[in-house]
Amino acid sequence: MLWIRDADTLQWTYLSPAFENIYGLSRDEALRGDTMRNWLDLVVPEDRDRARAEIEKARAGERVTFEYRITRPSDGEVRLLRNTDFPIRDKNGRVARIGGVGHDATDEQAAAERLHVLVLELQHRTRNLMGVVQSVTNRTLEGSTSLEDFGGRIRDRLGALARVNGLLSRLSEGDRITFDELIRTELKGHGVIDGHDHGPQVSLRGPRGLRLRSSQVQTLALGLHELATNALKYGALSRPEGRLDIAWALVPGPEGTRRLRVEWRESGVALAGPEGAGARHGYGRELIERALPYQLQAETAYELTPQGVRCTITLPLSSNHAGKGPLPQDEDA
Repeated sequence: MLWIRDADTLQWTYLSPAFENIYGLSRDEALRGDTMRNWLDLVVPEDRDRARAEIEKARAGERVTFEYRITRPSDGEVRLLRNTDFPIRDKNGRVARIGGVGHDATDEQAAAERLHVLVLELQHRTRNLMGVVQSVTNRTLEGSTSLEDFGGRIRDRLGALARVNGLLSRLSEGDRITFDELIRTELKGHGVIDGHDHGPQVSLRGPRGLRLRSSQVQTLALGLHELATNALKYGALSRPEGRLDIAWALVPGPEGTRRLRVEWRESGVALAGPEGAGARHGYGRELIERALPYQLQAETAYELTPQGVRCTITLPLSSNHAGKGPLPQDEDA
């Protein structure tokens, strides 16, 4: 929008049509009576003195750019405006009028604030991810018997991290990954369920939409990855007759909060010999029994039975599911 003020009286002498859309006030009404007072009445009280001071600078011959907030009479909404005011001199060099160009910067400011939050979140996630990658690499290196063995293991584990970070990157602001999304993504990554969540050896059961804390998902994804990898190599998914049942539910937590309990049960295949049993005492089991409790405040139980692995993980949820109220019923997921 454009406007012109008389430098002596500071009264508006011209307002462009865009004024009405931005200020929510007709030009006829704004140009009636004391137009400087009309304008200042629209400016929020906290910004009035500064806005008036900037106008005085322009009257003194300066070019000024400043921001201020108004309350629109049409809808009561507070909008952020950005103005550039400049002196207009007569043939003798005296400031006779003040010109101004301005626009509504509310959406720009909101976008800048969202971008700032996203950059901070990206930095935080990147630091966390690099720490996880370093830890996973070191532990994989310690447990590997050869460079080829290390290469295969680290590719699989970094693949699990890539999958969960793909989920994180697609989140809208303030959103969270849900457990059913996470478990499906991991099982699909191993090829044990298809794009329709069907797999001949896998049963999934639990409520949808249980939101995880963003700080949880990378470590939890690694734990699920290790369970699935071992099931494929040594357990229920290593033979056609094997069966994997995964069930999850909300359970009461301390002080009236709720927690997520995940039960991983393998059956139908007798435990492998010493080689398979030894593999199940490696990095994956250590991750579940030590890293998850330490990093996620989870409670875990890991048992090797004659039928296969039984693993239970109970952990806090995002605050959206931490309150009291009825627990959702299980459903086939």
